[in-house]
Amino acid sequence: MLKGRTAIPSIPVSSAKSQEKTVEDTHSVSMCDVMRNNTNEVIMRIEGLLPSYIESFADLQAEGLRITRDFFGTCYIAEKEILDKMGVDQKAIETFDRYSKIITKAAVSEIDMMSSFQRTWTENMISSMKSYDDYVKAMLSSYAKVLEYTSALIPKRT
Repeated sequence: MLKGRTAIPSIPVSSAKSQEKTVEDTHSVSMCDVMRNNTNEVIMRIEGLLPSYIESFADLQAEGLRITRDFFGTCYIAEKEILDKMGVDQKAIETFDRYSKIITKAAVSEIDMMSSFQRTWTENMISSMKSYDDYVKAMLSSYAKVLEYTSALIPKRT
């Protein structure tokens, strides 16, 4: 024996096998259980975070819109005073208003188009996912049949 090391007691092979069998019999877990349970844990975590992601984005957007409204409210007060002192022609402001309405109409139209695009994209992705799900189910059905056939060929352990 080497100095400073203790000997590891050997366990008879038959005793080790009986211990394995006892552990196997009491706690049998399949590969599918392992994969399903761990995948489920990840999915549950993502699902749990989704409401906070949506709320955070909504809060961010609301704050941006509030700041924009405040900016133009403050701008209105200062601008009115300055433009009145400068004597800016009302027709120039009306022309700017017409131009601004054209830009606003284009922006609103683009927002509507993007919303429609996003809705269509989401519907298409869901449809694709459902088709993929159908494909996977068909594959798993075939796989189960192969496993059943293979299982019938393998003799049972005694």
